Amino acid sequence: MRRSLFALTAAAALALSACTGGGSTPSPAGGGTSAAPGASAGGAGFDPAAVEGDLVLSGWSAGAVEAPILEKLLEDFQAAYPKIKVRFEPVAGEYPAAMAAKFSAQEPPDLFYVDSSLAPTWIDDDLLEPLDDYIAKSGFDASQFYEGYLNAFKGPDGKIYGLPKDGNTLAMAYNSTMLEEAGVEPPTTQEELVAAADKLKASGVESPLCLSSTMDRALAFVYQNGGGLFNEDKTAAAIDSPESVAGIEWYLNLFKNGQGQRPSDLGVDWCGQALGEEKSAIIFEGGWVDPYMKDTFPEVKYAWAEMPEGAGGKATLAFTVSYSIGADSKNKDASWVLLSYLTGKDGMTTWTEGGVANPSRKDVTGAAGKEILIQGAEYARPWSFIPGFSEINDAFNNAFTAALEGTGGAQEVADATKAAIDSNLQ
Repeated sequence: MRRSLFALTAAAALALSACTGGGSTPSPAGGGTSAAPGASAGGAGFDPAAVEGDLVLSGWSAGAVEAPILEKLLEDFQAAYPKIKVRFEPVAGEYPAAMAAKFSAQEPPDLFYVDSSLAPTWIDDDLLEPLDDYIAKSGFDASQFYEGYLNAFKGPDGKIYGLPKDGNTLAMAYNSTMLEEAGVEPPTTQEELVAAADKLKASGVESPLCLSSTMDRALAFVYQNGGGLFNEDKTAAAIDSPESVAGIEWYLNLFKNGQGQRPSDLGVDWCGQALGEEKSAIIFEGGWVDPYMKDTFPEVKYAWAEMPEGAGGKATLAFTVSYSIGADSKNKDASWVLLSYLTGKDGMTTWTEGGVANPSRKDVTGAAGKEILIQGAEYARPWSFIPGFSEINDAFNNAFTAALEGTGGAQEVADATKAAIDSNLQ
């Protein structure tokens, strides 16, 4: 199809922001099985050891912490597969827009990152190579990926267009000292969360909760209330269901009843900063909080707990990025050998053992201290929807902000979001 490359630029602010809620914190990154030490074993008709080629792997900058880990991964790969040469070329500037130019020129990198929020658009535009044939003929076990991560890269045709290199979920981070001083136990349900916030406020904490007013946090609470954004096959809106409206209303009330405030209301850039500066006792973020707190607020004691359970049960959001091969990539066989190494058990163990990233595979343990964030992947919902999602995201965020400022309420938020969904489904 390749009909909506313009949408890649429009989605640039959305991609890579879900994991930080629009703040200044780093996005999660990250991401091997074994024939040689790490890549998938060869199946009928495919011998990875016989494949050769020169590859370009691209993504956004790995950063000072992740760069040495990625370098080691690539060194290990090339030791196992000396016929394949790999160089990592980070894409400068705004990643979606820069990649759009490469796609338009039909010169994408051999292997590259795809944020889950962008995957539906890139799949719809026929920009990504389906991996099912490679998975089958090489004997790669894709069943080890958590569904919330893998499903983010499945197309409407049921095919797989990328394998998740790592993943992150939302969980509840809380200031241990502030809760202890207020005599509050970490809440496990939405009712307990409200009660804990009220008790913290009575103890002198002005804003017990730091809350984002954007869909990439609010939707988790909608799911917890039994609602959702779409129906199961994403052919119709579900955001206007009674359960969804109730979930939006519940989240809105946290603001309106004074139990929580936005980062901007607290004079901070994002909720991790509110936790560090002890302006709030409880926040809802992902694993990117850990390196930030370690570097910026090492003396502040905090811990992780699962997201509070609602009337619809446990729910959280799954944020992830894939390694994908372009439909126009030049060295697809060699790209698959590298992709299967990086996302297989051995490669992912190396990638995640330091705690910078969390595994997207069930057979990789991950680093100590990440247990809550990893186990959340068992019930996490993919942050991946339909082409044109940036318009839907904007509609929700704008209507929710308006409701906080006195214009409309939960039903108006649902109606505005449904209208954007209906428009894009058409």
